[in-house]
Amino acid sequence: MKIKKKRDKSIFLLGLIIIILVATIVFGYFQLRTDPLAEKLKQGADYAILFAISGDQNYRFFEIFLYHPDTHKGAVVFIPGNVGAIIESLKRVDRVDVLYKAGNLEEFKRKVEELIGIEIDFTVDLNENGVRDLVDLLGGLELFIPNPVDLIFNNRHILLPSGSVVLDGDKIVDFIAYEDSLESEIDLVARKQKFLQALLKKIGEREAFLLKPVPFKTLKSIFVTSLSARSLNSFVAEMKNFVAERLIFQRVLGSTRTVDEQVLFFPHFEGDLLKETVKQTQETIAKLESISEEEMTITMEILNGTETNGLARRAANVFQSFGYDIAVISNADSNDYLKTVVIDRKGKLEGAQKAADLIKCSRVYSRLDESVDPTIDVTLIIGKDFDGRVCKE
Repeated sequence: MKIKKKRDKSIFLLGLIIIILVATIVFGYFQLRTDPLAEKLKQGADYAILFAISGDQNYRFFEIFLYHPDTHKGAVVFIPGNVGAIIESLKRVDRVDVLYKAGNLEEFKRKVEELIGIEIDFTVDLNENGVRDLVDLLGGLELFIPNPVDLIFNNRHILLPSGSVVLDGDKIVDFIAYEDSLESEIDLVARKQKFLQALLKKIGEREAFLLKPVPFKTLKSIFVTSLSARSLNSFVAEMKNFVAERLIFQRVLGSTRTVDEQVLFFPHFEGDLLKETVKQTQETIAKLESISEEEMTITMEILNGTETNGLARRAANVFQSFGYDIAVISNADSNDYLKTVVIDRKGKLEGAQKAADLIKCSRVYSRLDESVDPTIDVTLIIGKDFDGRVCKE
């Protein structure tokens, strides 16, 4: 009888040990699974986060934050809500933001992935109240406002000072929400991108505070995100290393068309240019070497050497999407150029070569000319071999 009791006790203990081991393995497995961001950081892999910002006035804007943990460099791609696309579930062409559902970005995320050509790893959904609470938790955001803002928008008096200012949550909501008919589309996009830049920078600066138990609990309640608690912790910790001042800004270039009484925005070249831009941006932030301000911005003049109208403007769209500054768009001295030519104006042939590579042009020369505007780095003369995107040999 005693032998049987001892045997039963041994079996019980063995079973208990097995249960504990299995539970430990399962717990560890799920702990690792719930922090895919930490795994990406460990592997030195870049990642993309979709930020969706929505307000009470039914405005929405979307930004993709691309980040590389090895270089600590990042980029922001602005996605307008009125980008036109085929919406399979509706069986029609419509705005992409018809797929936006507060708190559930999965369907919208998949459509944006189609547009930009890469996988989006995580999502963050913030409404006005979330933006306000988050900014106040961070102690305000520092921004540079070139000109003071004093206007009425949606029955709200928007009053923002100029210069380097620290804005609280209410003022930040005003900053990202207002519309001004005198503001260009480029400036409007830049304003919203600067908001995200300031937000990410401040998260990094306040990392030690945010990771304390009480602030982190508040942060989790504000962020409606696909990031798990552990991944959110990893994200905040990594933003301490983010070089916000070197953030690259990109936007979708395209044209508007009216479809079913809606004004929709269609990316150039059926979206291929946007995909190329995102891909090159990923490659740029992955490079360890530092890029000087002069190298980052190349100023071009684009001259149409053909009888085809609009080719210079189409070429400008291509180069602008890759961050080039287009100073001049005009006609060349002749409209009979057979082949496209890229000319270096500063004795830096490598800059002209990079520009030529973007449109697959093989004719690259260096020619210093005092009659050319000294601010011009590269001249592009379009020939009949240019099809609006690349040169055809």
